[in-house]
Formats: sequence, structure tokens, C-alpha cells
Amino acid sequence: MKNELVEKVIVSFQKRLKLSKKEKDIAPEERKATVIRNGKTVTIIPPSNAEYKPNLVINNVDVFEKVLERYLDAIRNTNIKSTKIDQRHNEKYFLFNIWKNATMSDYLNPEKFINRYTNFILDDTFHQYDELTPLGHYEGNILLAEREDDDYGFETPYIMHLSFTDGKHIYNLPWIRYGVSLNKSGEKIAYIYALQKMEPCSDEEYNEKMKKILNRANKGVKKYRNVTPSAISALTVFMGMLEKEGITAIKVPDFLVGRYGHFAHAETQEEIDRIQTNLTDKFLRNFLRLSEQFENIKIETGIGNGIDSFLCISLDNMKESDNEFLNALYCLGKGQEKVKEASKDLEL
Repeated sequence: MKNELVEKVIVSFQKRLKLSKKEKDIAPEERKATVIRNGKTVTIIPPSNAEYKPNLVINNVDVFEKVLERYLDAIRNTNIKSTKIDQRHNEKYFLFNIWKNATMSDYLNPEKFINRYTNFILDDTFHQYDELTPLGHYEGNILLAEREDDDYGFETPYIMHLSFTDGKHIYNLPWIRYGVSLNKSGEKIAYIYALQKMEPCSDEEYNEKMKKILNRANKGVKKYRNVTPSAISALTVFMGMLEKEGITAIKVPDFLVGRYGHFAHAETQEEIDRIQTNLTDKFLRNFLRLSEQFENIKIETGIGNGIDSFLCISLDNMKESDNEFLNALYCLGKGQEKVKEASKDLEL
């Protein structure tokens, strides 16, 4: 069969549509998506009963077939240590699960979406952190970084794990689910998909000590104070790490269509919408807060205009923060051995 992988994607997309009612309450002819073929273009329109209704538009089936081949080759040849390793040669598994990580604009340009995720897999940025690596010291605590492999099916194949230790205990900052891809000019762009809160330190005394230190991130803040200090701390370190790698462009998705409505305790559509909006707003506020505490971070958005479902952030002219604690973390991320006098409590 010509373009066999594309046909599998079409089938998998039809199967993964979540209906707003129980399937037994919907007539069989109303459960099916509509597939429209026009030359090399294929458009899949979900049934009217679909819980969320993004159309999938394959702009050129021949091009998309090659994109899918590259994606599967990357998975088969990767060194990523996934617990789904036994699925590595199961094409249907990967052609099905990838759509959990697509935005609205990704559905309009799946070729670009799959290429981006393939680049995530192949990227070796931060390979030097494949083992736990110290970034420096802050008030007797060592800041550690480790790039960890993630299971296929999650937003990105990598997680940046940042933590503090006093040599006896570990205090984890939120995990950063990220990927790095290239734009048309060959410039690296970092995509940040999630900040995932970790379990607190098992030692209550050290846990409280670190909370007090992290709360320094709130000093002088007037807007977006409802952002978690640990989240803004992790992002600040990561911004420094990106700058050290020469990466100054960041993209952040609004929400992922395939994960919409996965809230077991929600009983109504209104409640699902409310929870999704709160989660999306909470995630994006982290970056708005960052721009309040570091001067000249440029933020633009294509969210909601049907063109690009990403918040676009530029660090090109980013300046150090007036917040002493955050500036110290930023400098640690950049690997600087010397910092300005405002961060004199930083010992390297």
C-alpha cells in the first residue's frame, strides 16, 4: 500500500477521538470521523459528538509519509532508555500516542509537528548532564542537574531534573519537560511543555529550610505572586542553562488537545473547561512572572489566532534580575564562576 504509514495515522486518529457521550448512546453512523481526500491533501473531520473537534489536515501525503519514516527511524535507533522499549518496533503504538502531545496548530500542520518531535529525540543538547552534575553552591547547598529520559507518549523525550542537596538530603525542584528543535534558519529553539511538581523532601527540617530559601523568589514581586517559588526557581536556572548553550528562543504550548478533558472527578463539560483553563493559565503565568523579574524578556503569542498555539519567548536581551536569589540561580545555570556583588552569598 502506498503511503502505508499515513493510512495508519488516519486510522489511529479516528480511533482516539473521545466522544462526549457514551458510545452506546450514539448511533454507529454518528461515531465516525469524515475523511476528505483531495489530491495529496487529506482532511479528517471528527464526528459532531467528539468532545473536542480539531480537524487533522495532512497537507501532502507523500511528504508526510517521509516525515513519519524519519520519526520511526529515530525511535528505533535512539539511546533513550524508555520503559516502552518493548514497543519500539510497534508502529501503531507510536503513531497513536504521538497525538497526545499536539496543539491546535499542530493539527493544521502535522508534518511540522512530527518533524519537531523527531528533532527532540535526536537532540543532544545537555548531554553533559546525563549523569547527576553539580552546577554550584548556594548557602551550603549544592545545586544539581540531570537530564533524564522520559517514556514515549509523554510531551517530550527528556526531562531536566534540578535539585538541591546538603550532602544528606535531596530537595527536588519541579521537573522541566522540554525538547530542543531547529527552525528553518538552523537556530535551536527550546520547547517547554510542563513543570511537574515533585514529592517533598522526606526530611521535614530540610524541606522547611529549602522552602524558606525558595520563598526569596517572591521578594519585590507585585504581579503574578500566585506562582510557586519552586517553579520560578527551576525556570530561572533553566534559562541560564539555555543561554549557556546559546539558546535564546523558547516556545511554550497553550494546551494539548489530546489531553483535554482527562479529569476523572469532573462531572460536567463546564467543569472540564474550568479545570483545563485553570491549568493552562497557571502554567503560562510562570513565564509571565519570569518576564516581570528579569528585564527585557520579550513575550509574544500566537495563541488563539489559529496560526500558532505557542507562547514565544526571546531571551536575546535578557538582563539580570534585581532579585538577589533569582539572579544567583540564573548565574549558576549559566555556569558563571563570578557574579555581581548583589549575589555575594553565592559561593563557588
